[in-house]
Amino acid sequence: MTASPMPRQGAWSVYVHFPWCLKRCAYCDFATSVADRIPRGEYTAAVLAELEMRTAAIQAAPVATVFFGGGTPSLWGARHVGAVLEWIDQWAGLRADAEVTLEANPGAAETGDLQDYAAAGVNRVSLGVQSLHARHLRWLDRIHDAADALAAVDRLLEFNAAGRLRSVSVDLIFGIPGQTLGQLRADVAALVDRGVPHLSAYALTVEERTPLHARMARGEVRAPSDAATVRQLMALPGLVASGGLLRYEVSNFARPGHESRHNQAYWRGDHYLAAGVGAHGFVPAPQLCGVRYANSRHSGQYIDRIAQRQLATEFEEPIDAATHATERVMTGLRTAAGLDLAALESIAGPAVVDRLVARARDRGLVGRDVVVVDGHLRLSEAAWPRLDGVVRALA
Repeated sequence: MTASPMPRQGAWSVYVHFPWCLKRCAYCDFATSVADRIPRGEYTAAVLAELEMRTAAIQAAPVATVFFGGGTPSLWGARHVGAVLEWIDQWAGLRADAEVTLEANPGAAETGDLQDYAAAGVNRVSLGVQSLHARHLRWLDRIHDAADALAAVDRLLEFNAAGRLRSVSVDLIFGIPGQTLGQLRADVAALVDRGVPHLSAYALTVEERTPLHARMARGEVRAPSDAATVRQLMALPGLVASGGLLRYEVSNFARPGHESRHNQAYWRGDHYLAAGVGAHGFVPAPQLCGVRYANSRHSGQYIDRIAQRQLATEFEEPIDAATHATERVMTGLRTAAGLDLAALESIAGPAVVDRLVARARDRGLVGRDVVVVDGHLRLSEAAWPRLDGVVRALA
């Protein structure tokens, strides 16, 4: 018996994961791998087959954002990325203003490749610079140097200025052992002064089963103090201000109009389709807010299972209204706009919103850590370093 497609409101976002890299970084816990031969054709066929299987049970709607993440998806090749975009367009239609992002690393974003990716439909590139200091790059096991990174940034900005891209984003990491506030300031200035319109700055996290975790367990390196990392976090809005960038999420800064629409869909709690090794999706389901799923993190297993016309799902979680409401609190408070209380009420009812606001008042958070403005519960500027604690107190 074939299930009827589940209804869905609004537009779709689609995430596609490409797991291969030239080298695995010391801190990386994503679904990535290094191989002498990347099976590009086989992987493209598997992704397209997965999309076909997953969309059989959901209702098509125009696609507003597509994000090719990794890994290093700029290693995939424009022909393969274009094939995925063509399939998505035929399934539901890419909106005329669709945001199509490709992650790239310095050295894997050459001019010829950029031309091909733009022709295939990519209009936004997110570049993994991470640092412009040689010692930090070596420590992170990055394969590029500062000159490579800045050359790649300049190429992307030239494409953006010529209208071949709609936006460019650069990733930085702070909280690196030995990193000073002055070094972070220099990294940010080099990018902002060039006119980068979007910057993501993430505090270094030490995940288990990574080389970085092993180094720290052996006592080879020591994590920076929490106070030093907080100082860097709180300095970021001032460091990017000269470029007209504003914080719109705890780790993301953009000039108006250059915000990541794909990530905003995540933070709003929208449904999104995901395909590829290790990809996580959130799709509609009957009598639920949706179902979250995650694919196998092993490329060989993923390709083999899809070839047998079986989804490579390794994890599924039904999301009811209470769980979805809790998630909305967690993600909404990460944003500068804050948690939309009317949207929360539509999910969980007015009593949940009333209890949330009352809990914030009873625990002394209102005015100090959160404020209620224009129907949104927002984090105060001073409370960004306490985000996780505030969320725990409220969720």
